[in-house]
Parts: sequence; structure tokens; C-alpha cells
Amino acid sequence: MVLQSFTWVTIILCFVHVSAVPITCGLQRRLVDKSHSLLESMSGLFPVECLEHNLPIAFPSSAFKTSETAESGGAEKAAYETLKLIDTLFANDSMPTSWNNLEDFQDIIYRQIEESECVSQTASDYKDNSICYNSIFLNLILLSRLNQIMSKTQSSEDSPARNATLKMYFDKIATVLKEKESSDCAWEVVRKEILYTLKFILQSSSYLI
Repeated sequence: MVLQSFTWVTIILCFVHVSAVPITCGLQRRLVDKSHSLLESMSGLFPVECLEHNLPIAFPSSAFKTSETAESGGAEKAAYETLKLIDTLFANDSMPTSWNNLEDFQDIIYRQIEESECVSQTASDYKDNSICYNSIFLNLILLSRLNQIMSKTQSSEDSPARNATLKMYFDKIATVLKEKESSDCAWEVVRKEILYTLKFILQSSSYLI
């Protein structure tokens, strides 16, 4: 009786594990586009009075680089890492009170991080669950999803270099906030940079689903 109960609990837990893995692993174009739209409508055009604060920050386009002969796993992981860095940057209480849709923007960035976590994972993250992975009944389901992860992993060996480039870029943005004491103009510079980043991802990516 105890063994039978344990078996059913194991099956239920395995189903929960499988259902938590998205059928298609990837960043959703509509959500990235929604993030861009919310940020764009958060305020108006770049304020004239802030032009003196608008110092150029080199955009790390190399972090999102793909080629016709290579898979886009590395660029996709870079885009996912970018969302996490945006989330960290906007976890701040000093943003302009005049901005609209701020909470909606933060929510949708966080939603993408949660729903697309598979992008940052490796095959071992799925194989480690030996009870479910060795189950014949669930094996085929897991394997079909695992193949997607493996194809992305094999094409993203340069992720550490891409992440370092992204971190350097976001560190420069954070420095603007710090040096300008999180002024409204400093945040407008941040908004301008993130708008460009999201637009770049939308226009140059073939991996968005």
C-alpha cells in the first residue's frame, strides 16, 4: 500500500516536472515587442533639457552576433541575459514619478525571464531528474524538449564572453545613474539605451518565436 502510494506520488511529481518545461523553448517576440512599447510610452521624446547628460555609450552589438552558418543559441542566451540585467536595473525606487506603465513594464520583463528560463538551461538540468528521466512513459516527452536545449547549448559556447560584454555595457548605464544621483535626466538616458537594446533584439533576431 505504501509502495503504491509512493508510485502515484512519483508519477504526479513527474507530470508536474514535465508540465513546467515549455513545449517550445525560446523568447517570445510579442512579449519583447510589448516591453518595447511599454517603455516607449512611459515618457515622451528625450527631453531637451537632458541633452547635456546624453553621453554616448557604446552598444554591445557583438554580444548578439549570429552568422548564417551557425545556430543562434549564443545570441538568444545573450538576449535572455539582457532581460535579467534590465530587470535588475529597474529594481530601483528612484525612477521618475512621472513615468507611466512602469509596473506593467517590470511585470512583463519578469514574466519573460520566468517563462523563457529554458533558454539559459543546459541538458544536464533536465537529465538530473533521474526518476522522471528514466521513466519510459515520460521519457519521450522529456527527450523531445531536451533536444531543443541541446541544440541551443551546442551553439552557445561563447556565452561567457557575450555575458561579460553585456555586463560591461549595463555597468556603464548604472554608472550614469550613480554619477547623476538617479536624476530624471539620468533615467531618461537609461530609457533611451534600453529602448535601443530591445529594438535591436527585435530587428536583428531570428530566434524569437
